[in-house]
Amino acid sequence: MKTICCLFLFILTLSLSAQEVDLTNTVQALKLKINNSEDVERLMWMDSLSRLIYSRTDLGYDSIARSTIDFALELDSTRLALEQSRILMIYTWQELRKPQNAIAFFNDLKEKLPANQHFFELSGVYTQAARNYTMLNRLEKALENYEQAFAYAVQANNQTQMGIIKNVMGNVLSLMGDFQGAAAALQESYEILSESDPEMGWRPKGNLSVLYSQNGLQEEAKKIRLEIIEEARGYASEKNKNEVLNSQFFNQAFDEMLNGSQKERIRFLDSTRVYAFKNGYKYHELQVLVAQLSAYSENGMLDKAEAVKKELDEQREEGESFELDEYNLAMAHYEFAVGNYQRAARLGEREYEKLKNSQFYEGIYMSHGFLAKVYDSLGNLSRAHEHLRAHHKIKDSIETVQKANGFSYYQALYEAEKKDSEIATQKSEIALLNARNRAQNMWITFGGLGILAVLAILYLVWVQNATKRKQQAQARFSRNLIKGQEEERTRVARELHDGVGQKLMLLAKRSKSGEDAAVKSLAMDTLEELRSVSRYLHPATLEKLGFSAAVRAIIDEVDANTDIFFTHSIEDVDDLLNDEKSLQLYRIMQELLNNIVKHSEAGSVSVDIERKAGTIEIVVKDNGKGFSFKEKIRDSASLGMRTILERSKMAGAKLHVDSELSTGTTVSLEMPV
Repeated sequence: MKTICCLFLFILTLSLSAQEVDLTNTVQALKLKINNSEDVERLMWMDSLSRLIYSRTDLGYDSIARSTIDFALELDSTRLALEQSRILMIYTWQELRKPQNAIAFFNDLKEKLPANQHFFELSGVYTQAARNYTMLNRLEKALENYEQAFAYAVQANNQTQMGIIKNVMGNVLSLMGDFQGAAAALQESYEILSESDPEMGWRPKGNLSVLYSQNGLQEEAKKIRLEIIEEARGYASEKNKNEVLNSQFFNQAFDEMLNGSQKERIRFLDSTRVYAFKNGYKYHELQVLVAQLSAYSENGMLDKAEAVKKELDEQREEGESFELDEYNLAMAHYEFAVGNYQRAARLGEREYEKLKNSQFYEGIYMSHGFLAKVYDSLGNLSRAHEHLRAHHKIKDSIETVQKANGFSYYQALYEAEKKDSEIATQKSEIALLNARNRAQNMWITFGGLGILAVLAILYLVWVQNATKRKQQAQARFSRNLIKGQEEERTRVARELHDGVGQKLMLLAKRSKSGEDAAVKSLAMDTLEELRSVSRYLHPATLEKLGFSAAVRAIIDEVDANTDIFFTHSIEDVDDLLNDEKSLQLYRIMQELLNNIVKHSEAGSVSVDIERKAGTIEIVVKDNGKGFSFKEKIRDSASLGMRTILERSKMAGAKLHVDSELSTGTTVSLEMPV
């Protein structure tokens, strides 16, 4: 057996040596890369090296980490410097047990750091500073730095960090004796974490239960712990659930011991053992075994006490650390239970020496109580009386403080409820006033809106009437203008026919008898052109033949004098039209044919005039290049289309133009009769 153990130890030693050699080789390789690189690349290798050898004092972790931080600050890599600083501060108090060194490093560092960026990392560094101040019992400085860390966490908008910091702030306030402040901080921490990370919310809530227990509010503490236990049963993480249930059952068992409820104490310890042994944390396992040994021994359950002691002895043989609170006292209870009073006294004194300068006052008075009992059994009444008196003195002091804090708690609770009641009353009164104000404002608003609506309606009616009047005036002006144009055209046509036309006719007759053919031709052409102008100004065919024949004539004339192919289907509608409507429709046809010839580039045109039930329909269609009717109407230079539109209104007809570029144009007129 010994041979096998020796062989195993030899193999293990070789394995560890090989790992150490690999680590040393990696360190040397990284140092070489650091020496052969510059700037950002060098910083990257320095960061890798400091992380690789974290906590290895023999490999110079402290100096390498500090060099990395200084170089990072030199390159303005503030985030990396902050992260390395946080790790170094943890190392300084965890591994070196020198919180004062961590504080000195922090005070030097914070002068070099910008305060307007990397808020999450700043929060982490200030949190570690506060933790080191707490270890040095400089609680006010600790609280100051926790508050700054919390402010940075707020700026980083990291809810989980905010909740964690508020939790430790509650613990510091508790150490400072500020029961109300501690309770408020822990409650705030729970509210934050229950939103951001529900499976971490139990930590401040558990600390709140401890705070209540320390201040004599055991019922409130138990209520909170049972709530935590119920919540933890629903956790997704089995590891978290086991940790929470272990801690809460254990703490409640301790409270039951203080209350003298031994049966409940043992029940809760049995429950916590189930969960303490699931996560593989040796410290938790040993802590539960020590508590069970003490409980079984005090209550005469020697069989169970022997079994637990056997487990502890096995752990001790395996080399587990026994720096546990109450271990000596638990062993003292066991020795006392089996009648070894002298050994019980020595162990009790050892526990007392360990605790007497601590702030674990419950442990101190329990040690005094136990030693009083042991010395009484040994017949040393003076020592027994001395310890008993110290036991009662400390216990009375604790109970006095607990009563004061309990009274303060209930008084604060009463004041809070009173204030809540006053606030509720005020809110009710404010709600009533608000309701009245809302009703009054509603009437004022509706009245104002009603007045505005009436004014708006009146304004719209006025605008509509003004628009109608303007449109009517424009229509009258257009009609009068067109009427004036027609009268003037008629007058000019008569003048041309009766005056200039007669003289040209005489000139033409005289030129026939002459021998100058050129003069004769010029006279005849001028006379014909004059007659054409006269007909355009005043269509005599319209008066002589009527609307339908006049339209056929003007179509035939255009057909004869252009390359456009015309077709027409014109029904006789003269009996349905008066002189005014005939003239307006004729002028519209003139303008449409004129536009086709000038602008359409059409090859063919069709004109249809049809009688229908109660209407006359005129359709002129060409296959030309088309145009945009809306643009033509908006175009101030396009008088032709505007004249057509105005004449159609004067004739009482509805005009519709259907035209697109490259698709031709269809103009429709529908006039009721």
